[in-house]
Amino acid sequence: MGAPVSSVRWSPQFVAQMLEVLPVGLGDDGLFWMKPLHAEALRVGLAPSSRPADVVLDLLKWYPLTAIVVHSTSWRHEDRRIVLTYVAAIEPPGDLAADSLVTVPVRRAELARGGATSAPAAIAVDAVIEHALRHLSWLVREDPAVTQALDGWKQTLADFEPEPFRALA
Repeated sequence: MGAPVSSVRWSPQFVAQMLEVLPVGLGDDGLFWMKPLHAEALRVGLAPSSRPADVVLDLLKWYPLTAIVVHSTSWRHEDRRIVLTYVAAIEPPGDLAADSLVTVPVRRAELARGGATSAPAAIAVDAVIEHALRHLSWLVREDPAVTQALDGWKQTLADFEPEPFRALA
């Protein structure tokens, strides 16, 4: 493995922002996502001066994973900090360092719902992945660059119907 992923030391007293990256790939058995062996999701501290998409790309190269599409999908407040989430559609990985990332099959999940003026009490990573894949499903229909980049994903992403399209059905 290379140098540290982030030059920002993580501390709740120092960094109020966290970047969560959800690498998602399409393999022979369907969609999968990757996470650290000993953590709920891949997260790094994010300095206020950082360009989040650049940090995502640097983080993926560190493992090494190849990005196809990188997209900001959501943010949430968690433990007195802001968590900014990016989904990264990736090519199926080659050999990864032992004890680095593990591959997890994507499972469908209910979206986390809050009140009309309040956020959900808790948001599980599975719900964030569901939300992120609905974003990609929408983008693959509406954004020419994403449509081209994820051409082989269209059928799989069609199952993740975005909320606006459900309302029109």
